Amino acid sequence: MILDTFSSETLYMCAVCISENSGGQIALLIIVMSFILLGLLNSSWKKYFKKEQKS
Repeated sequence: MILDTFSSETLYMCAVCISENSGGQIALLIIVMSFILLGLLNSSWKKYFKKEQKS
């Protein structure tokens, strides 16, 4: 099957529709990654910056 790249239907599709993952999976991945990033930032804040304020 050959995909017509100049078809107007293909041009109006969003990135989530074109990808193989569903929108729910992408949203879940973003939420999980943001929690991991916040956890790492929180631990580094407690480790490096809290000690300097007490001194």
